Amino acid sequence: MFRNTTLWIVVLLSAISLSMACGGQLEEGNKLVNEANAAIDKAKAADAKINSISKELLGDGWVNAEDNAKYFADNKAKVDELLGLDEQNAKLMNEAAGKFEQASKMNLESKFKEYLGLKAQEFKKRADKYSAEASFLKSVSVEKDNENAGKLGQEFTKKNADLIKEANDLGEKAEKIAKDNPTLFK
Repeated sequence: MFRNTTLWIVVLLSAISLSMACGGQLEEGNKLVNEANAAIDKAKAADAKINSISKELLGDGWVNAEDNAKYFADNKAKVDELLGLDEQNAKLMNEAAGKFEQASKMNLESKFKEYLGLKAQEFKKRADKYSAEASFLKSVSVEKDNENAGKLGQEFTKKNADLIKEANDLGEKAEKIAKDNPTLFK
């Protein structure tokens, strides 16, 4: 009888320990998700300015410029501002991706882990998008040949569209998991 009772106590204590460990992991996972979301919110705050400067800098004025190097030299302040914002947002997106990835490796429910893994991939792609724009700006702003500058613009436009599509696809997959498992996502 004593042996049976001891066994049940051990099983009960193990179950309680496991439950507490999982609960702690869930709490820590949610903390990481909140930190990721804070980084995303900071990046979103800069997005309107990035879009505005991009449209202004890389719009008709650039397309119609007769001298690419002079155009970018004349607009150096805007180029520098856009570069800074892109680099800042790439860093924030990588930070968010890292937090999601870290949370996805915790002892959590499998669908939640899958969701977090997809969010990590999504925000890595979003970071790549900002990094690609910064790289493009650095390249195009020193290009002296207008034709080569135009080619750089076409290549960037395609790469940017592909990265946005990949990120959006990953985000949609994650949202489907959230929609299909409403009890996990409150």
